[in-house]
Amino acid sequence: MTAPVAVSAPVVAGVVPGPDAARVLAAAHAYVPLYIELLADTLSPVTAFARLCGPGLEEPGLLLESVIGTDNSIAVGRYSYIAHRTRPVPLGDGDPLVALRPLADRDVARVPGLPPFHGGAVGYLGYESARHFESLPTAPGPGPGMPESVFLQADDLVVFDHATRRLLITTLHDTAAETYEDAVGRLTATRDHLFGDQPHRHHGPGSAGTRPLAPARTAEQQDRSAWHAHTSEERFLGMVDTAREYIRAGDIFQVVLSQRFSKPLAAEPLDVYRHLRAVNPSPYMFHLALGGGRHVIGASPELLVKVEDGRAQTRPLAGTRWRGTDAATDAALEAELLADEKERAEHVMLVDLGRNDIGRVAAPGTVRVDRLMEVERYSHVMHLSSTVSGDLADGRTPLDALRSTFPAGTVSGAPKIRAMEIIAELEEERRGVYGGALGFIGTGGSLDTAIALRTLVIADGKAWVQAGAGVVADSDPAAEYRETLNKAQALFAAVERAEAST
Repeated sequence: MTAPVAVSAPVVAGVVPGPDAARVLAAAHAYVPLYIELLADTLSPVTAFARLCGPGLEEPGLLLESVIGTDNSIAVGRYSYIAHRTRPVPLGDGDPLVALRPLADRDVARVPGLPPFHGGAVGYLGYESARHFESLPTAPGPGPGMPESVFLQADDLVVFDHATRRLLITTLHDTAAETYEDAVGRLTATRDHLFGDQPHRHHGPGSAGTRPLAPARTAEQQDRSAWHAHTSEERFLGMVDTAREYIRAGDIFQVVLSQRFSKPLAAEPLDVYRHLRAVNPSPYMFHLALGGGRHVIGASPELLVKVEDGRAQTRPLAGTRWRGTDAATDAALEAELLADEKERAEHVMLVDLGRNDIGRVAAPGTVRVDRLMEVERYSHVMHLSSTVSGDLADGRTPLDALRSTFPAGTVSGAPKIRAMEIIAELEEERRGVYGGALGFIGTGGSLDTAIALRTLVIADGKAWVQAGAGVVADSDPAAEYRETLNKAQALFAAVERAEAST
């Protein structure tokens, strides 16, 4: 076998800011971001993630990408982020957003040329975290073996800027605890780890990187018998009927009911991510490695809340159709979706809920609906999508925006609190990661979180998948059950293909 060849990465510029400029910034700020810029044409984000987090992703870290599929190609979002050299943020038993505030509020100097996220925290806020924000019950049964919420302090990042084909290695220089040279040493160590003369292999022989891809299967061809359904079809249909009774009684307008599937996993977690990336490219692709065999892998189509330059944005996604097998069928399904009064009414309710959520933290008169009921296509399904935004009011922070919008109405219902009470009553197990939020909370007022949808949890040697459907007054229970299967389809396919390629 040919020995691996080391390819050096040409440095586009030296360390920015240099020592003199950094000294000036350090006199006024507790932290100074430093970075080096390199060409990124010999390395992929997935390869970099595997190299930085160890052969089996033993070191906790996060890969966050945006991979948007079109009808004929895949477009990659501008930035791919890799957080490495992380450490857990102690959340305790209380409100996790209170525990995260000191990180978000750090005094960090502004340095031109950096991406929106260049230090802070990465991780997930589990669905049941809402109990810290409102008085809410939880389902009696346990979920997968994962903490309610996990965040990692992420001050060392590798960022791929796909627009400029550059790679940034960034670190936060703690001006009180270390020298400038210490921080520069971390940058060069990361560079050497990425491009040094050493073999990097994240799998053993026969990995998905060296064997042919397993052929894709249709929903009808796919064998789901290996997956254990935690809720029987009969019980799920009964849950929908009960929810409709609550709707007829006036308790709620809509509620999202979900079901969980699990199976022993016979594939490497990173292979599952790679296959999911191929079969279901999405705006929010993520692989959160937590160590100890625990992973959260997802292809979420839906933003929960994003804050940039003081403006908060949420993007309700509700109303679903399966993708057509050809262009004509696909167009017919789009027309059917746009004409479906049930889907439109459900979507409008969730847009109104998004306006209320943003309005609680926005300056008066700044909330607007930027896009209304546009169709977005993904590999297996299409959705109705809208965008709501508003300027943060004085004294409000990105964490306030996260608190106000959490959890999304598209995974709970309307009115949100009563819908969540009904979910806790009808669903037998706690949701855990599903329906929560995953992303980054940055220094300097940046925040970007996706809803934990199309998300697979790996823990205790098992893969766990969960999917839901929105129930309204005229819902057909059998149709809602099928919708949960459709939404889980891409995750089933990714696991199947990863296992077949092992």
